[in-house]
Amino acid sequence: MLPRRRVLIAGQGEWLEAMARTFLEDGAIIALMGTAPADLERVLDALGGEQSDRFGQVVGEGCFETLVARLGRLDVLVCMPPQAVAGQSLEACLVAQVAGPGALLKAACARMLRHGGRLLAVAPPLPSQPSSSLSSQLSSQEHHGTAMAQAALSELIQRLASRAPDKVRANLLCPEGSRPDAVAECARFLAGGAGRSLNGQVLHLSD
Repeated sequence: MLPRRRVLIAGQGEWLEAMARTFLEDGAIIALMGTAPADLERVLDALGGEQSDRFGQVVGEGCFETLVARLGRLDVLVCMPPQAVAGQSLEACLVAQVAGPGALLKAACARMLRHGGRLLAVAPPLPSQPSSSLSSQLSSQEHHGTAMAQAALSELIQRLASRAPDKVRANLLCPEGSRPDAVAECARFLAGGAGRSLNGQVLHLSD
């Protein structure tokens, strides 16, 4: 019997739940990194409560090391940066969508260099177009920030993919109107045997 994959999923809300359900259905042991206690608790409750094959912790100092130690091994990291918040500054947007996820991806890559693994980043989707002129102006700023985040994540993924291509596969998913469950299915494909030939790719998804 093949060993169960150990998967760390970082995200929030319906995206975190959809990704967790997909990997649980695949027989994986999953650790969740949530952005807020209430949100993480809601996701775990929806999955049937914390159990030996599903557990989580809120993002904070030492969170990554604690969850990897509990997993025992890290085979797959799925990192899903949050969407831009209305009125959020460009600097705050890039910190949330690039700096934090970038540090997590690098830490996971370092853990995988010995035994191999898969790094999957899911870029924040571009905001939808609003109706009012004021909302349009705010959305334009959010769109610009998210586009910059996607470009930065793409560059990072390609650097990580070239670091140890015989050991670590790193790819970026860019949802463009895709549902969370559809993105999760694509992530499962890339994390499995069928995705071994894809490395350093930026895949744009649409329903």
